[in-house]
Amino acid sequence: MPRRRRSPLRTLLGLLMVAGLGVAVAAGVIAIRDYVNEPPIVLSTDSAVDANPPDPLDASRMERVAPVAIRYDELRIDDEIISVGLDDDGELEVPDETEVGWWKFGSAPGLPGATVMAAHVSWNHTAGPFHQLGNAEIGDRLEVDSGDGYTRTYQIVERTMYGKSELPAERIWRTTGPETLVLITCGGDFNPNIGRYRHNIVVYAIPVAERLTDDPSDVTLDDDEEDDDDVSASGSSGTAPA
Repeated sequence: MPRRRRSPLRTLLGLLMVAGLGVAVAAGVIAIRDYVNEPPIVLSTDSAVDANPPDPLDASRMERVAPVAIRYDELRIDDEIISVGLDDDGELEVPDETEVGWWKFGSAPGLPGATVMAAHVSWNHTAGPFHQLGNAEIGDRLEVDSGDGYTRTYQIVERTMYGKSELPAERIWRTTGPETLVLITCGGDFNPNIGRYRHNIVVYAIPVAERLTDDPSDVTLDDDEEDDDDVSASGSSGTAPA
């Protein structure tokens, strides 16, 4: 079956700025102006040693392999993933209704930090790839295929709805710390006057298994951080791996 042709990457206007960090979210997409985690420049001399050396476990300093597909059977998600970056205005490029966008300046599957994927909840009066993301359940599992030939299984540990001004940049855009998969779409009430949703739905998941994509047998990961006492099904008061 021929692959549906992708329309040009789009940018939505009228974005709301968040907490002075240059992060904004609008009707199904995310825009980022200044919060790109680029490796810092570290200067040193023979007589001085940097007091805060760069974290060797920082995904921004590692080779990242792009994810290529995502499957979440319970929500009927089975979509291709494309890499998205920034346009000339510093806003996130947005794929059309048939694909999921992976933020290529963040982390990637198998690396420290948060691997961020975003997709439309709806597009041109049709359901988008993440149309059912608000129905994600704690404990559900989903799979992500990567270009390195591995399929990684993630288990959902939190589903949260944030107001537009409450998106936690420090959790979502990090490239250090425990590996986390972050899925984002819009949700909550829809304002027909401006054509936007008032909230964003964010789902956090942690890795639990990996396998070669062509090998059906999973290798379970040794992850001591999976703890149901530390997760929340809804609301912004719950916590995810930090």
